[in-house]
Amino acid sequence: MSQDRKTVTKEYVSINGLKQGLIIETIDENLPVLFVVHGGPGYPLYPIARANNVPFHRLFTVCYWDQRGTGMSYTSDKNSLTIDQLVQDIVEISHYLLDKFSQEKVYLMGHSWGTIIGSKAASIQPDLFQAYIGVGQVGSQSASEQETYEVISEKVKATGEEKAIAEINSVDYSDAYYKDRKYFSIVDKYRAKFGGGFLRKGYPNRQGLKDVFGTRQYAFKERINVFRGIGNAYQAFGEKMAKTDLATEIKEINTDVYILQGRHDYLTTHAQAFRFYDQLKAPKKRFHTFEHSAHSPFIEEQSAFLEKLKNEVLAVRT
Repeated sequence: MSQDRKTVTKEYVSINGLKQGLIIETIDENLPVLFVVHGGPGYPLYPIARANNVPFHRLFTVCYWDQRGTGMSYTSDKNSLTIDQLVQDIVEISHYLLDKFSQEKVYLMGHSWGTIIGSKAASIQPDLFQAYIGVGQVGSQSASEQETYEVISEKVKATGEEKAIAEINSVDYSDAYYKDRKYFSIVDKYRAKFGGGFLRKGYPNRQGLKDVFGTRQYAFKERINVFRGIGNAYQAFGEKMAKTDLATEIKEINTDVYILQGRHDYLTTHAQAFRFYDQLKAPKKRFHTFEHSAHSPFIEEQSAFLEKLKNEVLAVRT
């Protein structure tokens, strides 16, 4: 089947009292369904996937969802921005996709923040999912951030650059790191410099703006609402994400689990992703490391990532 036959459709569905937006890519609606739960919180993945020609549609009918509060699913009701609500949204959208495409189960893939709500949905409603796939998997986000700070500090000090060393020494990790704008600014600067961010090559804000505003499927207001939604989502979820430890919160997911993690990920570290995986009980589970990737191996090592999906995840489909 040729990539040229790909169709892209945009639709809105009423889910738990809110009109929510989906973008669906496919070359054949009979393919298994992949439901993608983006990170951020509040940053839709579709514009980035589109800009980088992410080819999930070669294997799946892919559903990209703009989560409640952002982009196509923007709402000014900040009280509805809760983890429990987003988890229930995932469950209801999964039911919708099963009905729409006449499938018995969907594949659920969470990325970054999306692994928090995605793994929670998979743990409470595993019968909906053929497998749970975690990319940039969260373990303890606080421990992940502490590890990141320690690694980046070592890398900065190894350069011998006095100005950089003074800058990284001017901040320090604490349990309240998520409130410290100076900390984030400096750590993000060096995280990007040393290739541990969203992409090893970096993903500057101007590129994010370009990708969102270049997404023709979005109306102009929806593009603006992506960035309005990011702010609202961080207010709603920043502290909760910082204090999340999925390795203690989720002990079992009663469907197959695949963790696909970049070795150089210093947004959600490899060590914390493995910690989540190692303690988890599941019928089948596999952990795969992408040695040349940071937070987004589906962009940075597309061929290898697709190979894992095709020859391992889909190979055990029942």
